[in-house]
Amino acid sequence: MIAYLPTPYPDELAFSWFSRYYVHTGCLTHKAALQELLAKRCNNPSKEFLGQLSQNAKSAIEAIMPLEDAILNHTMFPQYARFLPAKERTEALHKLTHEITDPNRLFGIQPRAAQEQYLRYCPLCAAEDRAAYGEAYWHRKHQIRGMTVCTRHKCRLEDSQITAKSEQGFTLAPAELSMDAIQPTFVTDTRQFRYAVFLEAVFDAPMTLEIPIRAVLFQGLRKTKYLKPSGRSRYTKALSDDLAQYFQHIGIPQIATMSKIQRTLLEDGCEYTVVCQLAFFLGMTAEELTAPVLSQSVLTQEANTHYIANADPVDWTEYDRATAPLLEQLAQAVYSGAASKEGRPERLSERQVYRELGLLGHQLENMPMCRAIFDRYTESYPESWARKIIWAYQRLQKDGRPFYWSDIRKLSGVKKAHIQEIMPYIASYADAATAASITKLVGQTDI
Repeated sequence: MIAYLPTPYPDELAFSWFSRYYVHTGCLTHKAALQELLAKRCNNPSKEFLGQLSQNAKSAIEAIMPLEDAILNHTMFPQYARFLPAKERTEALHKLTHEITDPNRLFGIQPRAAQEQYLRYCPLCAAEDRAAYGEAYWHRKHQIRGMTVCTRHKCRLEDSQITAKSEQGFTLAPAELSMDAIQPTFVTDTRQFRYAVFLEAVFDAPMTLEIPIRAVLFQGLRKTKYLKPSGRSRYTKALSDDLAQYFQHIGIPQIATMSKIQRTLLEDGCEYTVVCQLAFFLGMTAEELTAPVLSQSVLTQEANTHYIANADPVDWTEYDRATAPLLEQLAQAVYSGAASKEGRPERLSERQVYRELGLLGHQLENMPMCRAIFDRYTESYPESWARKIIWAYQRLQKDGRPFYWSDIRKLSGVKKAHIQEIMPYIASYADAATAASITKLVGQTDI
């Protein structure tokens, strides 16, 4: 029974709320607090959402506010669900409220940029929180992807030492004990500040969008050089290049790639940061993005561009040249593990290439540069499994604790039925000492 749950502060992240519960109730360990909050202790919550709560925790929250309000006002739901189609957005809220579901799978949450690995805070907000409430807390809007400035104080957000990602050894981290008392660094770049204000305004806006986000962005493109006056062709490459140059001067963590821009304009992708970057660069206001007024003629014109765009001849040489660097980046990230939340290397598939780059069926056959890159990263399943096993072995070895063959299998995700196929490739991808150690571990167990 949860007898006491503190009232959440304005814009407080649920992770911060639960961390304060851990401190206020005097729980002796993180494990004890999480056992009271979670339905299953093994299901570590995302730091951006509520997680799979116990019935007692749900009842304690509902004594303060409806569970749906807790999701809307104290998680990052407004970021990840905002630009989903209306039906999908409603279903996502229902699932998070009433079902056991994984937000990462629900929203297709992308890996974090290198500069966004930790929870962020504003030193002046922390001081004001202590004066008003007696303690600091983690603000949701400070954690928005691409947010680098506190809009209240116009100072740079600082990184804490608390990872923003979920961990295998999940621990609660009260902001009051995790924020350093440092002097704020004020931001003088007006564009950087205005972009932060824009991100926050979009985040705070009511989620009432009923029309496709591609149509909203089409409206923003209409009076720019990136769309023909007829509305029949978009100059996506020029748009991507100019947008990248613009945001490089602002210094945001991750700039939208051409492939993501293409997918967003076709509504195959609706990442918050990509949509916001496009809208801000095109000079749209937050209201124009979140509560647009579009005539039926504009909606019809946008819908017609998809048919016409697909019917127009394609300059395959230019398209191949422009897409090749994007494919190289994607292939390297998948192969090395940079594209995986756990850092685990994966096998690059043709289907994945088509999906991530927004290609249609068999288009890769018309793109020799891209085809050569894909072929260079092509490998058999046993080869991919061997690289995963080596990665798992090296990662476990770094932990400095004893481990066994079952630990390697569990971390790598490789089934023991394939071991005989895999072993010949271990020596090809590992140094002699590592290969010998893995072979010895295999020999010590019944596979």
